[in-house]
Amino acid sequence: MSAPASLTATFDGLASRVDAMGFRTIGFTSALLGEGVSTLALGTALSLAAMRRGSVLLVDANWIHPSLTRDARLESSVGLAELLADRADAAACIRRYAPSRVAFLPLGDGMGARPTLRGLASFVAKEAVSFETVIVDLPPVLAGETFVLPWAALVDQLFVVLREGATPLPLIQQALGKLSLAAPPYIVLNRARGSSVDVPAALLAARA
Repeated sequence: MSAPASLTATFDGLASRVDAMGFRTIGFTSALLGEGVSTLALGTALSLAAMRRGSVLLVDANWIHPSLTRDARLESSVGLAELLADRADAAACIRRYAPSRVAFLPLGDGMGARPTLRGLASFVAKEAVSFETVIVDLPPVLAGETFVLPWAALVDQLFVVLREGATPLPLIQQALGKLSLAAPPYIVLNRARGSSVDVPAALLAARA
């Protein structure tokens, strides 16, 4: 999983903030679908891999709309759900794209095990410990609260993506009200009209 410098530069500002704050685990969510969360998670992963020169694990934890898994054409592959259910090991689930420093963990069978704080904490401490950075693509808070909250309590920082001029303020307030966190989430304003990254191309980039 690699990307040209022109693509990663789009996300360098956000990646620089993450790097400066020293966050290792971060999650991206939103109030509603269509805010650009998956694009920002992928772009930030690629940018951080170039910036930190360390390995990055991108996790599709979006049980509602696993677009990264679909775009990578891994819908039938084992992934996060199987890891949490102890039905597969990390070696079988995590896709490593040499020579890139970004690895990808697809969702797997979304009808299987659902995330719990205990299970996710074990995953981060064991299977994800070898990665310098872990970036998690999450569903919208209002549609997938039970999927978001365990991660929100675990990651170093949560980012809430809002599409400029599109997300109604009452829904933003409602979503933020559900995130009772010690550290308040960061707001990321997405000014793009549509996806600024060719997600399938980035996930299926040349691997040799």
